[in-house]
Amino acid sequence: MATRRLYYDDSYQREFSAQVLSCEPEVHGTTPAWAAILDCTALYPTSGGQPNDLGKLGDANVVDVRDDGEDIVHVIDREVPLGSVAGCVDWGRRFDHMQQHTGQHLLSAMFQERYGRPTVSFHLGSDVCTIDLRGPEPTLDILEGAERIANQIIGDNRAITARYGTAQEFAERGVRKEVQREGIFAGD
Repeated sequence: MATRRLYYDDSYQREFSAQVLSCEPEVHGTTPAWAAILDCTALYPTSGGQPNDLGKLGDANVVDVRDDGEDIVHVIDREVPLGSVAGCVDWGRRFDHMQQHTGQHLLSAMFQERYGRPTVSFHLGSDVCTIDLRGPEPTLDILEGAERIANQIIGDNRAITARYGTAQEFAERGVRKEVQREGIFAGD
């Protein structure tokens, strides 16, 4: 059974209820941990340059969240029993990541559309966010121009929407990044 990804329906959801389908011991670095699979989750896994959410499953701290095909694996610091569990998202971390990730998309679009510099990779961290562009080092005028246009768009307070589809559908829509995943998912 695939984990239902609640964050696709509501990225602002902070709490959720789920069924623990499995909880198996594993080693996380040098620390004992457990890998829990739920029927649904609001916790976002590491994906697309965005780090995973942190949070809680019952009394257990979520220390990592990873995508494992159709399932989302929650690495937790203690075992949780099978059955119903209350989960919550570390909202400060999630909101920071949402803002940085959205800002990256906006800046990447400006670099591509205005200056012909496509984004080749992106890294979101707790202190620094970087965008790697194809082409020569951008001049100060290009950097300031992209920032100015992005800030104008932010000032317009435009709506942000998530789109769902297959890799082929995204390619037909002209999405700049080639998608490697199978099935239906939300596009960046």
